[in-house]
Amino acid sequence: PTGNQDEELCAEKILTTLARRAYRRPITDEDLATLLGFYQSGRRQGDFDTGIELALQRILVSPEFLFRIEREPEDAAPNTPYPISDLELASRLSFFLWSSIPDEELLDLARHGQLGEPGVLAAQVTRMLADPRSRRFSENFVQQWLGTDGLKNVVHVTDSSLMEAMQEEPVAFFEDILKRNSSVLDFIHSDYAVVNERLAGHYRIAGVHGPHFRHVPIELQANRGGILTGAAILTMNSDGSDSHPLKRGIWMLERILQDPPPPPPPNVPEVDLTDPEILKMTLKERIADHRNKAACISCHAKIDPWGIAFENYDALGAFRTTNKNKPVDATSELFNKEKLAGMMGLKRYLLMNRQDQFTRALVDKLTAYALGRSLSFGDNADIDHLTVTFRKQGDRLADLVHLITQSTIFNSK
Repeated sequence: PTGNQDEELCAEKILTTLARRAYRRPITDEDLATLLGFYQSGRRQGDFDTGIELALQRILVSPEFLFRIEREPEDAAPNTPYPISDLELASRLSFFLWSSIPDEELLDLARHGQLGEPGVLAAQVTRMLADPRSRRFSENFVQQWLGTDGLKNVVHVTDSSLMEAMQEEPVAFFEDILKRNSSVLDFIHSDYAVVNERLAGHYRIAGVHGPHFRHVPIELQANRGGILTGAAILTMNSDGSDSHPLKRGIWMLERILQDPPPPPPPNVPEVDLTDPEILKMTLKERIADHRNKAACISCHAKIDPWGIAFENYDALGAFRTTNKNKPVDATSELFNKEKLAGMMGLKRYLLMNRQDQFTRALVDKLTAYALGRSLSFGDNADIDHLTVTFRKQGDRLADLVHLITQSTIFNSK
């Protein structure tokens, strides 16, 4: 731009566009006056670019940019939920599905009061899920749900290509279910895997070539399918040299069933690995010996049976039938006397007896992620209603995303 007046008009246009995107709402005269004041201050110190840079710094430190501010209506009753505005809905949608700010299409619909219309909202969710930016949703939610950031603390995976494949598999599996709108029960067990050549080799699945992940049918004998047998889950829940039933059992209860065990009591006795009699025991026998101590039984009776069911998988998630020249014993008995015959027995039990618990846990975790806050007791009725509707519609993942975005809890504050 040339000339002071032309520069001012150009700055006004640039700052209006930037602020509208950053603040995720129309810009007021007061907003623009503040930013132009910073521009003019910078312009006096240098050139046009200096002025824009100073105004941009002001935008980037503004609470309107750094926080999702949802203003309470003046007539809102105390302690009573109220509907959010269409502009606030645009931000909720974009941070939920893109982990970023709304684009112009969302903002335009919101400005015209159309975004909250059911048909429009559903179409926008479909558009956003088809956009490459939805990859961020898969990555961020999977990490939060399954705790896969635990792989960062793993040091016993020395093959970098295997580690990369381990990290990618649960995200690729989630994306596959989301894009095909398949049942979330596939997370428990599926007749397919989503793998690349490196991970397929680790799982002994033949016929997979290349670095890209793809949907591959598998036989029951592959001992895979779902997320419970994924190398990432099994590897991060090991001790580096062998499986770790306690870690795996706790992960199972917390992440899959949302039923975490109580914290361990103080002064829990350690397993004495210098005792020759202890060293002769199998891992399952050591666990049973430790569990029989009075201070340990209350917690371990709830945790151990779940973890023992994973025993056919080693510290890298490879399937095995023997360990230290002894047959692996992955059978266990739950607190309710239900017997689990290894991983297949665990999956069968979950699908036959714990579907409602698993689906409700997933609805709870995905809704909390969508809202960007933890849920409270007061949210239980909404979660129960969402879960019942979700189950009636067939447990499909993309449908759950639509149900959440159309729900009262997502559209109110």
